[in-house]
Amino acid sequence: MLLIKNATVYTMEDDKVLQNTDILCEGGKIAKIGQGLSADGAEVIDAAGMVATPGLIDAHTHAGGFDLNSPDLNEMTDPVTAQLDALYAIDIHSPDFEEIHTRGVTACCLIPGSANVVCGTGFVAKTAGKNTIQDLAVLHPAVMKCAMGGNPKGYGKRGKAPQSRMGVADIFRSTLRKAKTYMEKQEAAGGDKEKMPPYDAQCEALLPVLRREIPLKVHCEQFDMLTVIDIAREFGCDYTLEHGWACNLYADELVAGGGPVCFGPIGIAEGYGELTGGDVAYLKELDERGLTVCLITDGPICGPQVLAISAGDAVRYGIDHMRALRMITINPAKALRVDGRLGSLKPGKDADVVLWSGVPALETSAHPLYTIIDGAVVYKE
Repeated sequence: MLLIKNATVYTMEDDKVLQNTDILCEGGKIAKIGQGLSADGAEVIDAAGMVATPGLIDAHTHAGGFDLNSPDLNEMTDPVTAQLDALYAIDIHSPDFEEIHTRGVTACCLIPGSANVVCGTGFVAKTAGKNTIQDLAVLHPAVMKCAMGGNPKGYGKRGKAPQSRMGVADIFRSTLRKAKTYMEKQEAAGGDKEKMPPYDAQCEALLPVLRREIPLKVHCEQFDMLTVIDIAREFGCDYTLEHGWACNLYADELVAGGGPVCFGPIGIAEGYGELTGGDVAYLKELDERGLTVCLITDGPICGPQVLAISAGDAVRYGIDHMRALRMITINPAKALRVDGRLGSLKPGKDADVVLWSGVPALETSAHPLYTIIDGAVVYKE
Protein backbone atom coordinates (compact mmCIF):
# COMPACT_ATOMS: atom_id res chain seq x y z
CA MET A 1 0.00 0.00 0.00
CA LEU A 2 1.34 3.43 -0.98
CA LEU A 3 0.06 6.86 0.02
CA ILE A 4 1.16 9.92 -1.95
CA LYS A 5 0.53 13.09 0.06
CA ASN A 6 0.16 16.79 -0.81
CA ALA A 7 0.79 16.61 -4.57
CA THR A 8 -0.45 18.88 -7.32
CA VAL A 9 -2.46 16.32 -9.30
CA TYR A 10 -3.27 16.24 -12.99
CA THR A 11 -5.73 13.35 -13.20
CA MET A 12 -6.31 13.78 -16.99
CA GLU A 13 -9.92 12.81 -16.34
CA ASP A 14 -10.76 16.47 -16.95
CA ASP A 15 -8.95 19.81 -17.12
CA LYS A 16 -8.97 20.40 -13.36
CA VAL A 17 -5.73 20.58 -11.39
CA LEU A 18 -6.08 19.35 -7.81
CA GLN A 19 -3.94 21.13 -5.22
CA ASN A 20 -2.55 19.53 -2.04
CA THR A 21 -4.13 16.23 -2.98
CA ASP A 22 -3.41 12.66 -1.88
CA ILE A 23 -3.45 9.43 -3.88
CA LEU A 24 -3.90 6.10 -2.13
CA CYS A 25 -2.64 3.06 -4.03
CA GLU A 26 -3.68 -0.40 -2.88
CA GLY A 27 -3.46 -3.79 -4.56
CA GLY A 28 -1.88 -2.28 -7.66
CA LYS A 29 -4.86 0.05 -8.18
CA ILE A 30 -5.77 3.59 -7.26
CA ALA A 31 -8.07 3.29 -4.24
CA LYS A 32 -8.78 6.93 -3.44
CA ILE A 33 -7.91 10.46 -4.56
CA GLY A 34 -8.64 13.31 -2.18
CA GLN A 35 -7.37 15.49 0.64
CA GLY A 36 -6.46 14.36 4.12
CA LEU A 37 -6.25 10.66 3.28
CA SER A 38 -4.64 8.22 5.68
CA ALA A 39 -3.94 4.49 5.68
CA ASP A 40 -2.46 2.40 8.43
CA GLY A 41 0.75 0.68 7.42
CA ALA A 42 1.06 2.46 4.08
CA GLU A 43 4.38 3.62 2.68
CA VAL A 44 4.10 7.40 2.52
CA ILE A 45 5.64 9.78 -0.01
CA ASP A 46 5.39 13.46 0.90
CA ALA A 47 4.92 14.96 -2.55
CA ALA A 48 4.62 18.58 -1.44
CA GLY A 49 6.02 20.69 -4.27
CA MET A 50 5.73 17.79 -6.74
CA VAL A 51 3.37 17.33 -9.67
CA ALA A 52 1.56 14.00 -10.06
CA THR A 53 0.42 12.77 -13.47
CA PRO A 54 -0.59 9.42 -14.87
CA GLY A 55 2.34 7.44 -16.22
CA LEU A 56 3.17 8.47 -19.76
CA ILE A 57 2.29 6.06 -22.56
CA ASP A 58 4.33 5.58 -25.73
CA ALA A 59 2.00 4.24 -28.41
CA HIS A 60 4.81 3.26 -30.80
CA THR A 61 8.19 1.87 -29.84
CA HIS A 62 10.57 -0.94 -30.80
CA ALA A 63 12.64 -0.66 -27.61
CA GLY A 64 14.17 -3.91 -26.42
CA GLY A 65 14.03 -5.53 -29.84
CA PHE A 66 15.66 -3.21 -32.29
CA ASP A 67 19.41 -3.49 -32.07
CA LEU A 68 20.39 -1.79 -35.31
CA ASN A 69 23.01 -4.46 -35.95
CA SER A 70 20.51 -7.30 -35.42
CA PRO A 71 16.90 -6.03 -35.57
CA ASP A 72 14.90 -8.82 -33.96
CA LEU A 73 11.68 -6.92 -34.66
CA ASN A 74 12.27 -6.86 -38.42
CA GLU A 75 11.84 -10.24 -40.14
CA MET A 76 12.96 -9.14 -43.59
CA THR A 77 12.36 -12.42 -45.41
CA ASP A 78 8.81 -11.93 -46.71
CA PRO A 79 6.62 -8.87 -47.24
CA VAL A 80 3.78 -10.54 -45.30
CA THR A 81 4.57 -11.89 -41.83
CA ALA A 82 1.23 -11.41 -40.07
CA GLN A 83 1.81 -14.55 -38.00
CA LEU A 84 4.81 -13.10 -36.17
CA ASP A 85 4.52 -11.78 -32.62
CA ALA A 86 6.63 -8.97 -31.15
CA LEU A 87 6.37 -10.54 -27.69
CA TYR A 88 9.14 -12.98 -28.61
CA ALA A 89 11.65 -10.31 -29.62
CA ILE A 90 11.78 -8.04 -26.57
CA ASP A 91 14.74 -8.04 -24.19
CA ILE A 92 13.63 -6.12 -21.09
CA HIS A 93 17.25 -6.03 -19.89
CA SER A 94 18.49 -4.09 -22.91
CA PRO A 95 19.66 -0.55 -22.06
CA ASP A 96 17.01 1.14 -24.19
CA PHE A 97 14.18 -0.75 -22.47
CA GLU A 98 15.58 -0.29 -18.96
CA GLU A 99 15.69 3.48 -19.47
CA ILE A 100 12.01 3.86 -20.35
CA HIS A 101 10.51 3.97 -16.85
CA THR A 102 13.16 6.41 -15.61
CA ARG A 103 11.69 8.97 -18.00
CA GLY A 104 8.18 8.65 -16.62
CA VAL A 105 6.88 6.24 -19.27
CA THR A 106 4.97 3.45 -17.53
CA ALA A 107 3.43 1.67 -20.53
CA CYS A 108 4.12 1.35 -24.22
CA CYS A 109 3.04 -0.45 -27.36
CA LEU A 110 5.86 -2.69 -28.58
CA ILE A 111 5.63 -3.44 -32.27
CA PRO A 112 7.52 -5.11 -35.11
CA GLY A 113 9.50 -2.90 -37.43
CA SER A 114 8.30 -1.59 -40.73
CA ALA A 115 10.27 -3.56 -43.30
CA ASN A 116 7.20 -5.54 -44.40
CA VAL A 117 3.76 -4.64 -45.68
CA VAL A 118 2.24 -6.72 -42.88
CA CYS A 119 4.76 -7.04 -40.07
CA GLY A 120 3.04 -8.94 -37.25
CA THR A 121 1.27 -8.30 -33.97
CA GLY A 122 2.29 -5.85 -31.28
CA PHE A 123 1.25 -5.62 -27.66
CA VAL A 124 0.91 -3.18 -24.76
CA ALA A 125 3.16 -3.68 -21.74
CA LYS A 126 4.23 -1.99 -18.54
CA THR A 127 7.84 -0.84 -18.56
CA ALA A 128 9.11 -2.15 -15.20
CA GLY A 129 8.12 -4.05 -12.08
CA LYS A 130 8.11 -7.66 -13.34
CA ASN A 131 10.77 -10.17 -14.30
CA THR A 132 9.56 -11.14 -17.78
CA ILE A 133 7.96 -9.43 -20.74
CA GLN A 134 5.08 -11.90 -20.51
CA ASP A 135 4.31 -10.64 -17.00
CA LEU A 136 4.63 -7.02 -18.10
CA ALA A 137 2.09 -7.46 -20.92
CA VAL A 138 -1.22 -5.64 -20.43
CA LEU A 139 -2.92 -6.36 -23.76
CA HIS A 140 -1.67 -9.07 -26.11
CA PRO A 141 -2.24 -8.92 -29.00
CA ALA A 142 -3.11 -5.23 -29.23
CA VAL A 143 -2.41 -4.27 -32.84
CA MET A 144 -1.45 -5.62 -36.25
CA LYS A 145 1.56 -3.63 -37.41
CA CYS A 146 1.73 -2.83 -41.13
CA ALA A 147 3.68 -0.41 -43.29
CA MET A 148 3.26 1.68 -46.40
CA GLY A 149 5.81 3.68 -48.31
CA GLY A 150 9.56 3.43 -48.60
CA ASN A 151 10.34 0.68 -46.10
CA PRO A 152 8.49 -2.26 -47.70
CA LYS A 153 9.44 -0.96 -51.15
CA GLY A 154 12.93 -2.15 -50.22
CA TYR A 155 11.99 -5.64 -51.39
CA GLY A 156 12.35 -4.34 -54.93
CA LYS A 157 16.11 -4.07 -54.43
CA ARG A 158 16.13 -7.85 -53.91
CA GLY A 159 14.08 -8.60 -56.98
CA LYS A 160 10.86 -9.19 -55.05
CA ALA A 161 7.57 -7.37 -54.81
CA PRO A 162 6.82 -4.73 -53.73
CA GLN A 163 9.06 -2.17 -55.32
CA SER A 164 6.45 0.57 -55.69
CA ARG A 165 3.60 2.11 -53.73
CA MET A 166 1.23 0.41 -56.14
CA GLY A 167 2.78 -2.92 -55.18
CA VAL A 168 2.56 -2.16 -51.46
CA ALA A 169 -1.15 -1.31 -51.70
CA ASP A 170 -1.84 -4.41 -53.79
CA ILE A 171 -0.12 -6.76 -51.32
CA PHE A 172 -1.87 -5.11 -48.38
CA ARG A 173 -5.29 -5.44 -50.02
CA SER A 174 -4.65 -8.98 -51.30
CA THR A 175 -3.54 -10.15 -47.84
CA LEU A 176 -6.71 -8.83 -46.22
CA ARG A 177 -8.85 -10.28 -49.01
CA LYS A 178 -7.31 -13.71 -48.49
CA ALA A 179 -7.93 -13.52 -44.75
CA LYS A 180 -11.52 -12.40 -45.31
CA THR A 181 -12.19 -15.35 -47.59
CA TYR A 182 -10.63 -17.65 -44.98
CA MET A 183 -12.89 -16.19 -42.30
CA GLU A 184 -15.99 -16.57 -44.46
CA LYS A 185 -15.17 -20.23 -45.12
CA GLN A 186 -14.74 -20.83 -41.39
CA GLU A 187 -18.08 -19.20 -40.68
CA ALA A 188 -19.79 -21.18 -43.45
CA ALA A 189 -18.40 -24.41 -42.01
CA GLY A 190 -20.51 -23.84 -38.92
CA GLY A 191 -18.11 -25.78 -36.70
CA ASP A 192 -17.91 -28.78 -39.06
CA LYS A 193 -14.22 -29.72 -39.08
CA GLU A 194 -14.57 -31.45 -42.42
CA LYS A 195 -15.66 -28.21 -44.06
CA MET A 196 -13.10 -25.97 -42.41
CA PRO A 197 -10.41 -24.45 -44.66
CA PRO A 198 -6.83 -25.67 -44.15
CA TYR A 199 -5.15 -23.90 -41.26
CA ASP A 200 -3.35 -20.71 -42.33
CA ALA A 201 -1.30 -18.96 -39.64
CA GLN A 202 -1.24 -15.63 -41.43
CA CYS A 203 -4.98 -15.59 -41.95
CA GLU A 204 -5.59 -16.64 -38.36
CA ALA A 205 -3.50 -13.70 -37.13
CA LEU A 206 -5.60 -11.31 -39.21
CA LEU A 207 -8.99 -12.54 -37.96
CA PRO A 208 -8.96 -10.18 -34.94
CA VAL A 209 -8.42 -7.31 -37.38
CA LEU A 210 -11.35 -8.28 -39.57
CA ARG A 211 -13.52 -8.74 -36.48
CA ARG A 212 -12.46 -5.26 -35.28
CA GLU A 213 -10.99 -6.68 -32.10
CA ILE A 214 -7.61 -5.02 -32.77
CA PRO A 215 -6.71 -2.22 -35.19
CA LEU A 216 -4.30 -2.08 -38.06
CA LYS A 217 -1.36 0.03 -36.90
CA VAL A 218 0.12 1.38 -40.11
CA HIS A 219 3.43 3.13 -40.68
CA CYS A 220 2.57 5.84 -43.19
CA GLU A 221 3.21 9.43 -44.11
CA GLN A 222 2.06 11.86 -46.78
CA PHE A 223 -0.65 10.54 -49.12
CA ASP A 224 -0.07 6.97 -47.91
CA MET A 225 -2.49 7.89 -45.13
CA LEU A 226 -5.29 8.12 -47.68
CA THR A 227 -4.47 4.64 -48.99
CA VAL A 228 -4.75 3.23 -45.47
CA ILE A 229 -8.14 4.88 -44.97
CA ASP A 230 -9.40 3.47 -48.28
CA ILE A 231 -8.26 -0.08 -47.50
CA ALA A 232 -9.54 0.01 -43.92
CA ARG A 233 -12.92 1.21 -45.14
CA GLU A 234 -13.05 -1.49 -47.81
CA PHE A 235 -12.52 -4.28 -45.26
CA GLY A 236 -14.33 -2.69 -42.33
CA CYS A 237 -11.17 -2.52 -40.21
CA ASP A 238 -10.16 -0.09 -37.49
CA TYR A 239 -6.79 1.59 -37.89
CA THR A 240 -4.26 4.00 -36.44
CA LEU A 241 -1.94 6.08 -38.59
CA GLU A 242 1.68 5.93 -37.44
CA HIS A 243 4.11 8.84 -37.91
CA GLY A 244 1.58 10.88 -39.89
CA TRP A 245 4.03 13.41 -41.26
CA ALA A 246 2.30 16.04 -43.42
CA CYS A 247 -1.05 15.22 -41.82
CA ASN A 248 -1.97 18.88 -42.23
CA LEU A 249 -2.44 18.30 -45.96
CA TYR A 250 -5.25 15.79 -45.36
CA ALA A 251 -7.04 17.12 -42.28
CA ASP A 252 -10.54 16.70 -43.73
CA GLU A 253 -9.88 13.13 -44.82
CA LEU A 254 -8.26 12.15 -41.53
CA VAL A 255 -11.09 13.56 -39.45
CA ALA A 256 -13.68 11.85 -41.67
CA GLY A 257 -11.78 8.55 -41.43
CA GLY A 258 -11.71 8.79 -37.64
CA GLY A 259 -8.63 6.66 -36.94
CA PRO A 260 -6.20 7.98 -34.30
CA VAL A 261 -2.98 9.61 -35.47
CA CYS A 262 0.18 8.55 -33.60
CA PHE A 263 2.47 11.39 -34.63
CA GLY A 264 6.24 11.56 -34.62
CA PRO A 265 8.88 11.33 -33.68
CA ILE A 266 9.47 15.05 -33.81
CA GLY A 267 12.76 16.41 -35.02
CA ILE A 268 13.07 14.31 -38.18
CA ALA A 269 15.77 15.50 -40.53
CA GLU A 270 13.63 17.24 -43.16
CA GLY A 271 14.67 16.10 -46.61
CA TYR A 272 12.36 15.12 -49.43
CA GLY A 273 9.46 12.79 -50.11
CA GLU A 274 8.49 11.01 -46.92
CA LEU A 275 10.89 12.97 -44.72
CA THR A 276 8.88 16.18 -44.67
CA GLY A 277 6.00 17.50 -42.62
CA GLY A 278 7.20 16.50 -39.16
CA ASP A 279 6.04 19.68 -37.47
CA VAL A 280 4.04 18.92 -34.31
CA ALA A 281 2.05 22.12 -34.88
CA TYR A 282 0.06 20.19 -37.50
CA LEU A 283 -1.69 18.30 -34.70
CA LYS A 284 -3.45 21.41 -33.41
CA GLU A 285 -6.23 21.39 -36.01
CA LEU A 286 -6.75 17.62 -35.81
CA ASP A 287 -6.98 17.78 -32.02
CA GLU A 288 -9.39 20.71 -32.09
CA ARG A 289 -11.59 18.85 -34.57
CA GLY A 290 -11.94 15.89 -32.22
CA LEU A 291 -9.48 13.37 -33.65
CA THR A 292 -7.54 11.29 -31.13
CA VAL A 293 -3.91 12.28 -31.58
CA CYS A 294 -0.89 11.17 -29.60
CA LEU A 295 2.86 11.59 -29.66
CA ILE A 296 5.36 8.75 -30.10
CA THR A 297 9.10 8.13 -29.84
CA ASP A 298 9.62 5.34 -32.39
CA GLY A 299 12.21 4.12 -29.88
CA PRO A 300 15.05 3.47 -30.00
CA ILE A 301 15.11 5.92 -32.91
CA CYS A 302 14.36 8.50 -30.22
CA GLY A 303 14.70 7.94 -26.50
CA PRO A 304 11.78 7.87 -24.05
CA GLN A 305 12.53 11.42 -22.87
CA VAL A 306 11.21 12.60 -26.24
CA LEU A 307 7.59 12.04 -25.16
CA ALA A 308 7.67 14.92 -22.66
CA ILE A 309 9.84 16.98 -25.01
CA SER A 310 7.31 16.47 -27.82
CA ALA A 311 4.46 17.61 -25.59
CA GLY A 312 6.49 20.68 -24.68
CA ASP A 313 7.09 21.38 -28.35
CA ALA A 314 3.34 21.10 -28.95
CA VAL A 315 2.77 23.78 -26.31
CA ARG A 316 5.42 25.97 -27.94
CA TYR A 317 3.45 25.75 -31.17
CA GLY A 318 0.23 26.91 -29.53
CA ILE A 319 -1.43 23.67 -28.42
CA ASP A 320 -3.10 24.06 -25.03
CA HIS A 321 -0.94 22.57 -22.28
CA MET A 322 -3.64 20.23 -20.99
CA ARG A 323 -4.33 19.04 -24.54
CA ALA A 324 -0.62 18.35 -25.02
CA LEU A 325 -0.51 16.28 -21.83
CA ARG A 326 -3.46 14.26 -23.10
CA MET A 327 -1.36 13.36 -26.16
CA ILE A 328 1.07 11.42 -23.96
CA THR A 329 -1.37 9.99 -21.40
CA ILE A 330 -5.06 9.33 -22.01
CA ASN A 331 -5.01 9.72 -25.81
CA PRO A 332 -2.52 6.89 -26.43
CA ALA A 333 -4.45 4.80 -23.91
CA LYS A 334 -7.57 5.33 -26.02
CA ALA A 335 -5.75 4.63 -29.29
CA LEU A 336 -4.46 1.35 -27.80
CA ARG A 337 -7.83 0.48 -26.19
CA VAL A 338 -6.42 0.29 -22.68
CA ASP A 339 -8.03 3.47 -21.34
CA GLY A 340 -10.13 1.36 -18.96
CA ARG A 341 -6.92 0.70 -17.01
CA LEU A 342 -4.35 3.29 -18.06
CA GLY A 343 -3.93 6.90 -19.07
CA SER A 344 -5.56 8.78 -16.19
CA LEU A 345 -5.68 8.84 -12.41
CA LYS A 346 -9.01 7.50 -11.18
CA PRO A 347 -10.06 5.06 -8.48
CA GLY A 348 -10.11 1.56 -9.95
CA LYS A 349 -7.46 2.23 -12.58
CA ASP A 350 -3.92 0.89 -12.42
CA ALA A 351 -1.77 2.82 -9.93
CA ASP A 352 0.72 4.09 -12.50
CA VAL A 353 1.80 7.53 -11.28
CA VAL A 354 4.74 9.81 -11.98
CA LEU A 355 5.85 12.50 -9.54
CA TRP A 356 7.61 15.34 -11.35
CA SER A 357 9.84 18.17 -10.18
CA GLY A 358 7.64 20.58 -12.15
CA VAL A 359 4.80 20.63 -14.63
CA PRO A 360 5.76 18.37 -17.57
CA ALA A 361 5.48 19.90 -21.03
CA LEU A 362 5.20 23.36 -19.46
CA GLU A 363 8.40 23.65 -17.43
CA THR A 364 11.45 22.63 -19.44
CA SER A 365 13.32 21.54 -16.31
CA ALA A 366 10.53 19.18 -15.17
CA HIS A 367 11.78 15.62 -14.72
CA PRO A 368 10.57 12.48 -12.92
CA LEU A 369 11.40 12.20 -9.25
CA TYR A 370 9.41 8.98 -8.76
CA THR A 371 7.96 6.50 -11.21
CA ILE A 372 5.29 4.26 -9.71
CA ILE A 373 3.88 1.24 -11.54
CA ASP A 374 1.06 -0.86 -10.10
CA GLY A 375 1.43 1.04 -6.84
CA ALA A 376 5.12 0.22 -6.37
CA VAL A 377 8.04 2.63 -6.72
CA VAL A 378 10.20 1.41 -9.60
CA TYR A 379 12.35 4.54 -9.91
CA LYS A 380 13.43 7.25 -7.50
CA GLU A 381 15.83 10.01 -8.38
